Order: sequence, then C-alpha cells, then structure tokens
Amino acid sequence: MFLRLKSSLLLMMVLGSAAWVDAVSHNQLYPFGPLRGDLTLGPGDDSSSNEIILQETVAFYSASYRAIYVNINGHVSFDSELPDYRANMAIPFGLPFVAVFLADIDTRSTGRVYYRSTSEADLIERAARDIRANFTAFQNYSPTSLFIVTWDRVGYFREQGDKHNTFQLVLASNGRDSFAFFHYLDNGIQWMTSQGKFMPTYSDIPPQAGFDGGEDSNHYRLPGSGESGSFVNGSNVNIPGVWLFQVGNTGQGNVKPADVNIGEVTLFEIDSGKSNCFHDSSVCHRHAQCIDHSVGVCCVCVPPYVGNGYHCLEPGAPQKLNGPVYGNLNGVALEDSLLMHTYVVTTDGRTYSAISGVPPSLGSALQTLNSIGGIIGWLFALPVGPNAKNGFSFTGGVFNRTSRITFKSLDRGDYVVRIHQIFSGHDPLNNIRLETRLEGSMPDIPIGATVSIDDYNENYKRVAAGTIKSFVARTYRVNDVAYLYSWDNTITYNECESGQNGNTNEVLRFSVSRHYVKHSEQDKVVRYAMTSKVGVFAGADPCSDASKICDENADCVPEGESFRCVCRSGFAGDGRSCEADIRLCGQDICDRNARCVFIRGTHQPQCECAVGFQGDGVTCNAIEASCNEANICAENAECLYDENLRQYYCECMDEFSGDGFSCEPTVSGCSSCDRYAQCVYDTTRSIYACQCDVGYTGDGQQCTLIDVCADCDRNARCLFNDDTGDYECVCVRGYRGDGRTCQLRDCREDPTMCDAEGGICWFDADRNISICRCNYGYRGDGFHCRPTACDVINDCDDNARCVTDGSRFSCQCNEGFTGDGRRCIPQEPSHISGCDVTYDCDANARCVPDDTDPNRYTCNCNPGYHGDGKVCLLRFIPCNQVNNCDRNAECIYDPDILSYTCRCSRGFDGDGLVCVKKEVIDCRHDQGMCSANAECVQGAEEGYVCVCMPRFRGDGTTCSPVVQEGNYLIYAQGNKVMSISSESRPGDYGQQLVFIAGMLAVGVDIDCQEGDVYWTDAAMGMIRRAKLNGSNVETIISGLKSPEGIAIDFAARNLFFTDSELDILQVSRLDGSYRKTLVSTDMTNPRAIVVDINRGVVFWTDWNRSQPQIERINMDGTQRKVLVGEGLKLPNGLAFDTFSQTLCWGDAGTKSIECIRSDGVGRRVVFDQAAYPFDIVALNNIIYWTDWERRDIPNINQSGGETNKPLKQAIGGHGRVYGIAAVKDQCPRARNSCGLNNGGCKFLCLASVNGGRVCSCPDGIDPRICQ
Repeated sequence: MFLRLKSSLLLMMVLGSAAWVDAVSHNQLYPFGPLRGDLTLGPGDDSSSNEIILQETVAFYSASYRAIYVNINGHVSFDSELPDYRANMAIPFGLPFVAVFLADIDTRSTGRVYYRSTSEADLIERAARDIRANFTAFQNYSPTSLFIVTWDRVGYFREQGDKHNTFQLVLASNGRDSFAFFHYLDNGIQWMTSQGKFMPTYSDIPPQAGFDGGEDSNHYRLPGSGESGSFVNGSNVNIPGVWLFQVGNTGQGNVKPADVNIGEVTLFEIDSGKSNCFHDSSVCHRHAQCIDHSVGVCCVCVPPYVGNGYHCLEPGAPQKLNGPVYGNLNGVALEDSLLMHTYVVTTDGRTYSAISGVPPSLGSALQTLNSIGGIIGWLFALPVGPNAKNGFSFTGGVFNRTSRITFKSLDRGDYVVRIHQIFSGHDPLNNIRLETRLEGSMPDIPIGATVSIDDYNENYKRVAAGTIKSFVARTYRVNDVAYLYSWDNTITYNECESGQNGNTNEVLRFSVSRHYVKHSEQDKVVRYAMTSKVGVFAGADPCSDASKICDENADCVPEGESFRCVCRSGFAGDGRSCEADIRLCGQDICDRNARCVFIRGTHQPQCECAVGFQGDGVTCNAIEASCNEANICAENAECLYDENLRQYYCECMDEFSGDGFSCEPTVSGCSSCDRYAQCVYDTTRSIYACQCDVGYTGDGQQCTLIDVCADCDRNARCLFNDDTGDYECVCVRGYRGDGRTCQLRDCREDPTMCDAEGGICWFDADRNISICRCNYGYRGDGFHCRPTACDVINDCDDNARCVTDGSRFSCQCNEGFTGDGRRCIPQEPSHISGCDVTYDCDANARCVPDDTDPNRYTCNCNPGYHGDGKVCLLRFIPCNQVNNCDRNAECIYDPDILSYTCRCSRGFDGDGLVCVKKEVIDCRHDQGMCSANAECVQGAEEGYVCVCMPRFRGDGTTCSPVVQEGNYLIYAQGNKVMSISSESRPGDYGQQLVFIAGMLAVGVDIDCQEGDVYWTDAAMGMIRRAKLNGSNVETIISGLKSPEGIAIDFAARNLFFTDSELDILQVSRLDGSYRKTLVSTDMTNPRAIVVDINRGVVFWTDWNRSQPQIERINMDGTQRKVLVGEGLKLPNGLAFDTFSQTLCWGDAGTKSIECIRSDGVGRRVVFDQAAYPFDIVALNNIIYWTDWERRDIPNINQSGGETNKPLKQAIGGHGRVYGIAAVKDQCPRARNSCGLNNGGCKFLCLASVNGGRVCSCPDGIDPRICQ
C-alpha cells in the first residue's frame, strides 16, 4: 500500500516533472487572505457563513448549485449551512457537502477561515493545466470561475492554539463540469482531534474527508477518513497532500479521481530502510505502544486496553457489528437485503446476533449455522487464565474467515455449506463492519420444528504467521433428535512482522455454551445467542508429534483430542503427502539444506533453509549452540524447533514444568476427570485440576447437571427465557416473586388478573386479602374459568338428559318437552302464541326466537339483568370483575359512581353492554350536523367530516372560540431554543430563550401546569428543562445516546422520550427520576412521540426505511400495535389534538402532512407539497411544522386548502429547525387516576386505558416493592 520515495521519483520522471513529489509548501497553495479580497469567518466555534452566491454554477454529482455555505469545521455545504460538529457524525450524512478536514475546529484562539470566488486569469490557467494533466477526457478543459476556501492555522476545541492546521479547497467550474482540489500544507497538519466537546459520552472520531451527494445519492471517502487521517499525507496525483476529483456532471455515478498519473491511491512515507518506531509509530493505536524489533515494529496495547496493538479496546465496552448477508443456499438466491446485526456483552462473552430478511424456506435450516455469529463469540470470548487470548487480541477485528460445514447424511450423501466472512474493523461510529457470503446446500428442516445446538469445545491453533485453523465435529438437534456436522475453519489476518504471536505450540480451547437459536417466520428473522470463553488447552497438544506424520508442507490442525494434516496454500494432497501444484524455484537453485516453498499471499516460490539451518535459502549454514547439536535439555525435556524464530529450544515434557533446562514434576489432579469436566490450570494452587463444564456442578471428578429449577416454589413453573437462553423459575398467574419464593397477589391491585369471563375478585375476610375465584356457574382457579356443566353437577330437569357436542356438556329436554334443559315443560301445541303475539316481556327483556322451538318466540332478559324474561331484575357486577361489556366497548372507571362501567367505543352507540355502530352521516348530505363554525371536508374511510374553522376548536359538531392571549410557539434550533408568536404581529421578532454551545436540541414539549419547557439534547445525550422565559436551565437526565422525541403527561407528572441509537422508549417522573423502559424491541429509528393523557395512550413514529410506521401503546406498556403501517416513507413529526382526538404527522419521504383519528379511522391528506417536514404541532386548529429546506415556519388550517402566511423565524437564529411545541393559553382539560398524589404509588404511576392506573417499577427495582 505504501509507495516509497524512490518509486515516486520514477513515476514523476515518467511524467516529466520530478519536482512534483515535494509536499505542498505554503507558496504552492492558491493565494489567499485579505490582500486578495477574501472574506473571513469571524473567530468562533461551530459557525457558518451566510449564503454565498457563486460567480459560476457548480455541478455537484447530478445536481447544480449557484450558492454555497462555508462552515468552520473544515467543510462546505450546498443546501444549507452545517455549523454544528457532532462526535458521532460520519460520512455520508445524506446532505450535499464537501469535507476537506472535518473536525471540531475552533478559531477563538488562533487561525482564520478565508474564502472568495475569483476568475483571475493566472489562477484560471493554473487550474486548467492541472486538470488537463490529470484527466484524459478533459484535455481542452478550462474553468470560468474558482471558489477558494483556506483554513489557515486553525486551532481546535476548546480554544486551543498550541497546534494548528492549514489546508485548502479549490472548486473549479465552467458551469457544466466541476472539479475539487484538496491541498494539505506540508507539516501544516499538527492535530487530528479536539479535546472532546462531547466527552465522556462520545470521543471525537479522527478527521474525515470526502464527498456526499445528498439523500439517496453516492458518497466517497478518502483513504483513512474517520480512521487515521492519513489522507493528509496521501495523494491521487503523486504530490503528497494533494487530491484532485471530478465532482460534477457525474450522472448517477460517483466522483471520479484523477486518472492520468497513477492507477491507484498512494500514501507517502519516508523510506528509511527498516521500519522503526521513530517513523512508523503512527500505525499503532492511540492506546498502544510501538516496539522496535530486528525485522520491523510491533504494536502492543497498553493495559487495561486489549487488542493486537493496531486496534485496542477498552475492557468491558459493549460491541456492535453489522453488515450484509448474501449468496445462494439450497438454490435460493440471498440478496444483499439480508442484514446481520450483533451485540456483544464483552464482560461475560455473551453475543446476540440476528439476520433479518431471511426467506421462509431457509429460516428453520439457517438456525443450524449458529457459527455465523459464533465467530464473533471467538472474537470477543471471555479469556480464562493469564495466557488466554481471544480473536480480537490476534486480529484487532480485521480478518477473513472461511469455513466449510459438512452435514452428515446417510441417505443422500453429505451436504456442504461454505461461509466466507470479511471483518473490516471499526468504522467511524465504532461499529465493526462485516460481510457474509453463504454458498452450498444443507438439509431441509420443516418450518416450525424446534432446533437446538449442543454445547461444544473447539481448539484453535495458530499454524503460521497470520493464519489460525480449527476443526470441530458437533451436533445439532431437530425436535430433540441429534444430527452430526463438522466445521472446518481458517482465519487469516495481518500479523506483526516480528511474530509476537509466534508460539505455534499453544492451543487455545474455545468453549461455547448457553446456546439459543430461534426463527421468527412472521418477522423473517433468525436469532443466535451464545456465551463464549477461551482458555489455554491444558491437555497434551495433539499436534506435538504431528511432524512425524504430516508433510513438511502441511499444517497440523487440532481435532478434539486428535489432529488432521492439511496441505498449505500452493500444495495439494492428503496432508501426509503434499505436492507443489506449481513449478517451484527452478532447478539446482536452493541450498542442499533448504527446501522450495510457496510463500503465502505472494504466489511466488522461495528457498527456505531446513530445520537446524539459517540463511536466505540459497545459502544455508548450520545453527550453532542449539539443543539439536548439544544435549543441553533437562532429562524430562525435549528439544523442539520454533518455525517462526527459526531456532531450537528446550521444553519440559507433559506432567513436568520449568524452563526446559530444569524440569520438576507437576502436581496434577486430573487423573480421573468426569466426562463433563476439563483439566484446567489452577493459578491459586499452581496445579492442574478437574473443573466441571458450564451447566454442571461438582468437584470435577464427579459432575452433575445443574437443575436451575430444582428449588422452584410450588406456585411457580420452570419456563424458558428467550432473552437469557436459559430456564428459570417464574411465578404463576396471581402470584409474585422471584420464582423460588412466590406470594399470593391481592387482585384489587390488578383486577384483570382474574378470568375475564367467569372470574371475580373476591375478598377473603379470614385471610384479609382479595383473591380470584370463579363466579357461580363457572369452575376453575379464578384465573382460568369455564362454565360449569351437567357432567359435574347434574342439574338437568327430570325430563331432560346431559349431552355433549364434543366440546362441552349441556342439558337437553327430552322429546315432547321444551325448555333450557334445566326446566322442561310439556311442549304446547304450536298454535299457542309466544311473546311475539302476547307482548308480555319485561321492559328489560327482548322477545327472541326460542332455541328449542323454531316456531315459537320467548322472552330473554337483557345483559345485566336476570330472570325468566317476564320479570327481569338488575344484576350489577362491575365490569372489572365480570367483563360483560360489548366487544365494541371498554371497561372504564367512572368517578361519579366510584366503580367500573362499560362504555361504547368511539364510533358506536349503546349502554356499553350492547353497542351498535353509529350510522355514518356524510356532512355533504346533512349540513346541519356541522357546527356553524365548522367546515365539511373530505376524509378517507368515512367520506366527508366536520372540522372546526380556524380560531375555533372542537370535534366539528361543536366548536368553541379559542382564547388567543398567550398562544405562542417554541422550537429547537441546534444549540438554541427559540420562541415566536403563533401569528405574524408587527414588531414581534421572537426571542432566543436558551443557548448552550455544543448542544443539539431536537425534541421539545411543554409542561403547561408548571410553565416549563423540556427538550432533548441529542449531541450530549441529555434531557434538559427551563422555565418558559428561558431561566433556570437544568439537566434532568444524562447518559443517553441520541434522545430525540419527548412528550409530557402534565396530569400524571411523567415524561416519555425516545432514543434513536439505543432504540428504546422510556418513561420517568418529570424530574428525571424512576426511569422505566416501556419498549425496547422491534424498534429501529424511533423519533417523534406524543401522548393522549385522557385515554392513557402513547403514539410514536419509527422511520425505519424498510418498514416505516406509526405505533401506539398504553402508558402502562400494554396493547402495543401499529396504527399506520402503509403509505409511509420517512415519518418524522407527530401532533395530537386533544379537542378533536386527531393525530397528525409530517412525512419527509412522501413530502406530505396527514391526519387520522386516534382510533385509526378517517385518514386524510392535509397538504401534499411539503419539502422536508421534520416536526409538527397543532394549535387552535392550525397545523405548524418545521421544514429542513425552509427558513420559516409554514402552517395550514387543519381542514387543508391553501397554506397560511408562513411565520418568520425568531431573530438571531440560523440553521435547521428541529422540534416544535405550542404554549397554549390554558392547559387542556385532562384527568387520569395518577393526577392526585401520584395515584398512591411509591414510584411510577402510569395511566391505563380503562381510566385506572398501574403502579410500576423503575428499571432495576424489585417489582415486589413497587405496588
């Protein structure tokens, strides 16, 4: 990859300009400064220029721009200014911009940023010469204008001026074709990252350079961008520190680098012969030490950091890995839409992997390939013992893995699958990128079959520099039937030249347990989980005597307690005999004490001295003073050869320890280990001892399976936990505890625990507790009740019999009798009339056909009443005890009667016991149904509906005037929180409420009860609040990753928020205490969030590009469902109008504003020409939204039509506007059961959908103390 100076000179001489290899000196920069007419960005941090009109149009990718913005942090942008630096930003952003040296620049102490457009003839000619000399297709090209930006001696955050950087961007354009020059001053780049504006939440990533064409466009990163910053010394035109690209008129393609001088990117370093730490220490990780060796340098991570020196990790830091999965399995093409995501808990070696988009026909079988994620278990396995090393210690997360999986089959021959994986190391966001290709065939496993993986041990051996091999035969089970398959793995990686991992005799034992595999057919996801540990293999090395059997051109690969011989690359055979598959070295070249070998990676033969000799292979001399020539080893030692060090050494034999010159017997307790135990080294006693495997207990000589459910309470069950992949004791319904101790719950705390149909919450006076029991006519334990039938108590009439229909028993009158079976009377002649003639039913009864006589009608009491139909008495049982509500009703708490009662759902009429759907009357046909202050507008499912006019609010049938005083808007704008009036008023310019450097305010909401504004800070991972006038700013929650949406339940004094990086929805008290996770699964990019306080419901958007949707969930965490799942692309903002029960949203993908009723009915488009809506709010029947492509606040009546006059942003604000909220003249009317004294709860009181409340635990609190 590195091109030495000598080679560079040769290339430059070919070009006829050897002087070009000099780095960029100050006088080689395009001239800049005030004397050249440059404009200047003032001293500052996170600032941008105003819009700059260019002299000539700049073509950038497939678009053209006539204006540009200069940003202080080393980049220019086209659509808008991008002043804010964020430590977790990585190219691409989805916005059109050019980054020359994107970092946290601060010019308050030193440096300036200069810029200008120019058409000076000498500069135009200079740019033309450079472009013609480096692009074959532009030999006659001449620009008409240049735009030059120079960052001169700029410092870094926080106001640091001890080091400074100088670099330059030149954009050349003729209106059609555009080019970009990057210039980095020689020795002018003195710093790479700042002191960290976002520490300790985020560390700055290394500087970035490249191009981003915007959303749904291409992007390009320079080598080392976001990794090492090495691009400042690199080039694509053979001048260190100079880069040249065609950036415009590229069609659908990417930017194009120079194509004349060289064919590939070169990075320049001084050729000092042998590598040394003085020149090459930069290749080491910042937490590593560079060590000089005779053949070069090595990097070693400085404790407590771990890794291979080039890449080091902080111990205990969780890891994320992701990347595409593709290939062909069983004839099914796997497109690259399959994605693999893995999360690693490094503190205990637990990995969780998921592959999404799996075809249903492969889902069950793919569960057997758990080692797709298992290799990540090896990478981050928990080391056991001082010499144990996991895969990251060898590879640093950069390696290739190939695996051949053979499924044994007796009936049709073996199935073979090949796995090829490329691990590319950490990206700028600190995630490891990987790529997986699967090829071959595997046994079909029926959909729905239960697949499990047995625990296994696997031996890994480093067989050569940069090569590790392993082989294991193990079992998988289908419906508890075991099948055999084998895994043959090869791992290749770059290794330090000095061979710091050179002990080839050390075998590492990789132990994998607590497997969990699952296929979700509905979600098209296959999940793997496992716990991985690695230790030094304590038994005899199976390969210690392999040299007597394996060919000299073969490697020994451990296979359990045995081994296999595998020919090296370039040779073929069975491993015991290997023939070179190309003509090697020629004839009579190598020394007679040498052999001809195939050098890995170069595809070239080379002479290599035999064992006991040293030299270049053409000449080999015997190694003197080695144990091979003199008997210097101890009696209980042997003389071995180290192929990496190329010398002999003494090593104590098995069961002896020492330095090889003196060996003493090793005290061992491994003579009779159990079959479920391993022989491991006990560092405390300095002996080897038997240790039971994971999942077993004992002294190692006798191991028994641990029964994790042996001490379950009698009121608990042993159930499998999908999250932990293990069995555990779980208290049965109606009891609470840890499973080993379960106590009876009082059903008054949660009446829904009783059976909904036949269960009641009954007070047991003797025990002073309410328990679930079955009501009269039902049988069961109270949690599960079914009607009592005549097979248990024969209460049939004497003239009836007990019969069954196959599922239940019932009484049936004998022939000649009629009745319900419990009372049978002689059947009357058919001419006798029923209630359809006599009309003698009770007022609370209905006349219905008789089930026993189709020719007769009889009286039946209405629900809630009992009797014979002629006389019906009210039977009042609260619906929380017996749920007798209609299916289209809900059971809610009525504070007027101090009990629960049934109420028909929205869109239905009735008494709650019987509900019928309302007749939908189209307001076009009945103008009288709308209020005089409402309009009849088009809905979706329900035709035309009534919507209140502006300045009125209500449900359209009734509209009341809005009190205007005090209504205004508050919005978030990066590092500021601003306020403006909701109406344009002369002389009212709005105001800045809060300014915090480095902040990125996104979501915002109001506590109207206390007069506070709350907002999320995505840059610093915080939630803050202040008074509405901007005073008393305080942080109430910290330690988040990227909080975005926020919603206030001012009645219950709770706040709800989303975090788009943690993928969670949480709730806490308004002071930030008692945080609880409500949703943490099946979330990809949660953003906006609103609440319906009266009904106890939370709504949120998820702009997952593969499945965007709007969801809802009760505040107590129950009844989650998708409210809108079709016709969305990028749902950003949400607004909820309490008065009309309307939910509205903005979609930046469909460029529209839409609304729907909160029950999912009546979806309609309000506005379909929004540019890029981000957040949205409803106030006084007007919808306001923020738009990333506008510099104002657009708005429209909720009924649609033409937009109103947009509101100007508050004075002093610039940049994108994010969240927006409304400060109303008074709090909306709202009440729930948590509004008084926190509902009597100790921690969190969460409103439930039925008007009640649930006392809930914060995360990490024992549920037993939360009620």
